Amino acid sequence: MSTNELNTFLNSFDRPATYSDLAWQQLIAQAKDVWYHYLHGENLQNAVEITCKEAYLMLVNSDGKLIVKDETLLNYVKNQYVDSWRLRLEEIAFKAIRDKRFDKADRFFTKALKVESTNAMNYYRRALVRIKMMNYRGALEDLSSAIRFKENVATFYLKRAQVYRMLDVDFKAMADMNKAIKTDPKMAEAYQIRGKFRLAIGDRTGSRMDLLKAEELMRNGNIGGTELYGVAA
Repeated sequence: MSTNELNTFLNSFDRPATYSDLAWQQLIAQAKDVWYHYLHGENLQNAVEITCKEAYLMLVNSDGKLIVKDETLLNYVKNQYVDSWRLRLEEIAFKAIRDKRFDKADRFFTKALKVESTNAMNYYRRALVRIKMMNYRGALEDLSSAIRFKENVATFYLKRAQVYRMLDVDFKAMADMNKAIKTDPKMAEAYQIRGKFRLAIGDRTGSRMDLLKAEELMRNGNIGGTELYGVAA
């Protein structure tokens, strides 16, 4: 790419209304510096601030690939522009789920997590997608991340328990079922799942107690649910 071609490419982006001319020119200058390193085969050393979707798209080549080899150098600056971009990525992922294109949903939740790496709900959502794809190890990692960032959500523990069962790690599955119930003692689904699990391992007394408790809670409307993709799903 020649200098003129690069300038034409970078100037093809529209300046967001909330950016001053100076801020916009600084953003373009940053992109030029990254492109300079890329075109000369040099490794980028400093972090690149991504303050809006344009700041990211300026670093994508004609093949649709990011020119920053080490994506850990991308520093997504938390502001309303980056928030809106994350929401847009989530919307695309939700639509992919509705279309049963789980591989695409996985990719876009991954993009959303690059924008906000501490979003517990998106780790959980991607875990649900990975379960659909039978990527249980990946789902387990995502659920553990969701719990790490938000440890007081019973649904996260209950879903991880189910994944542990799929992986035949029953003692960890039971620990997570117990944790789900401790976190939300009125979650009928947790008692129901633990009751069925206890029956499967021969604990008939424990199973009966859990299933009766689940029925009691359901009568009172405390059902709970594990498929919480979000309202857009």
